[in-house]
Amino acid sequence: MDQRLTFVLLGKTGVGKSASGNTILGRAAFESRQSFRSVTKEISEASETVFGKPITVTDTPGILESEDKIKTRCDELLQSGKPCLFLMALSIGRFTEEDQKVVSTISEILKTQGLENSYLLFTNGDTLKNKSLEDFIFEDEEGEFPDLIKTFAGRYHLFNNDDKDQEQVRRLLLKSGHLKKSAGSGESHKQEEKRLILIGRPGVGKSSSGDTILGSAMFKSDCDFESVSKKIVSASAVVEGHQVKVVDPPGFTDEVLSPKKLAKEIMKSVMEASPGPHAFVIVVRIGRVNPADVRLFKLLLKLFGENASKYTMVLFTYGDELRGQSVDQKVQSSPSVSELVSMCGGRHCVFDNTVRGNGQQRQVRDFLNKVDEMVAANGGQHFTSDMFRMSETLIQQEKNLSGQFDGLSEEQKESILQQLIEFFKKLFGEIFDALSGNRRNEDSGSESVPMVMKFSIG
Repeated sequence: MDQRLTFVLLGKTGVGKSASGNTILGRAAFESRQSFRSVTKEISEASETVFGKPITVTDTPGILESEDKIKTRCDELLQSGKPCLFLMALSIGRFTEEDQKVVSTISEILKTQGLENSYLLFTNGDTLKNKSLEDFIFEDEEGEFPDLIKTFAGRYHLFNNDDKDQEQVRRLLLKSGHLKKSAGSGESHKQEEKRLILIGRPGVGKSSSGDTILGSAMFKSDCDFESVSKKIVSASAVVEGHQVKVVDPPGFTDEVLSPKKLAKEIMKSVMEASPGPHAFVIVVRIGRVNPADVRLFKLLLKLFGENASKYTMVLFTYGDELRGQSVDQKVQSSPSVSELVSMCGGRHCVFDNTVRGNGQQRQVRDFLNKVDEMVAANGGQHFTSDMFRMSETLIQQEKNLSGQFDGLSEEQKESILQQLIEFFKKLFGEIFDALSGNRRNEDSGSESVPMVMKFSIG
């Protein structure tokens, strides 16, 4: 079977597509020179063996002048099922309205399938001089580049086409998973695990619920109203014949954590649940639900998008406090409880964490069945979003580059965390503004007033 990889270079006229093709092939296969008019008039191809791998590079004219024929070629490649990597070339410099039009055109041509096999390729890397690519991307906090890179789920790379060193090509092949670090290396197939993120205010029995689900004491119990879970904890176990992973982040309303630390813990939970959770579980104490729990649900949507509501269910704890009353009666008796359950599509379950033995197994089985029903209603797919897609991209790229497929070092994880926080800095600023307003509202009993918070990871 032919394992040839086809690179397709896309972009406007003059961004260095042909020069990038020459860099990939290691020879002058395409005509490349500075010009305000497209040097490449037609779609052309050239092939070479690069790092032992057969490579074909498809060079294209400016996308805005040749959209129809480029779309036809891209459609042919996507329908062929052959390995291909689309590279949207963008020259280092100011992002213009024309660049935005190019991005929109390419996104429309490639659609979801093509974008999942695409990289944003920055060219003219020599113009950065002593500045890193990340410094360039984030130097303007209101700039377009962070959002642009989110479109590519964190898949971006830099070429200096004046540099004949093939290391930049090797790193692109490694990052994209098309070149193995060493012969025979690769991630072994693992059974799909069921990933659950528990979300709740301090003292609601969140960590105890994690223990109940996994069937053993994995987490430090949060039995009082000061959040015990100050740092992200995750644990896995085989439950009812399936691998289950529970992610227990710190309470989102925990005032002990600074915005900087809380952002880091939230992003750790995203990494732990990568490539995405099968369920967000809102943990609340039965009989003690208040408007803060509803606000917590809304913060979840702010973090991960409105679609997260389809993957959310309520888990009531302290089920022994029902005292013979059904959970449905309890839900209907409280406006706050009813509102929260309604927001979660009516999905709810109850745990009595004091129950042991067969009783505990029955309630866990019931809970996991409801999670399965929710996942099935969502087409059998786990949840994903910009955050989770970018997290998975950065994790896989780091594994591909290092060849450490069984896990990452703490240093590698820290590097990924910092990148994620940078990309979503603007969103976190809005989140912490909301958190601050909610805390003042709880203290004063009045409506919260927006307050601008300067969020810094430095």
